[in-house]
Amino acid sequence: MTWAFNEVVRSGNSTARVKNYYPETGLVVLYDIHGEFTQGATITGDDSGTSVTISEFTVSFVYDIYYDPNPWEAALPDIVSLDSGSYVALDQFFTEKLSQEYQTENLVTLK
Repeated sequence: MTWAFNEVVRSGNSTARVKNYYPETGLVVLYDIHGEFTQGATITGDDSGTSVTISEFTVSFVYDIYYDPNPWEAALPDIVSLDSGSYVALDQFFTEKLSQEYQTENLVTLK
């Protein structure tokens, strides 16, 4: 399993959102952090159920250079929508996961 972009992860009462995940190295980049994450803590994703024990935790702004927290906005003009304003999406988009709202790969777009 893997985390979804913008998925909420928890460790005790602390929460954050997944910004990036690099499975080849195990690096998880979190943002919107509330509370404290420490070495040895286990984080679990709300949507995916993916868990990992933190071996090292560093607060750094290096990953935030030129970061766009709303990547789906660039695709909005090209996404097919209904008169109601709802977006047209492929069936695999409808998994009822909260982080899904920020995914655009399964939305139908004009080319």
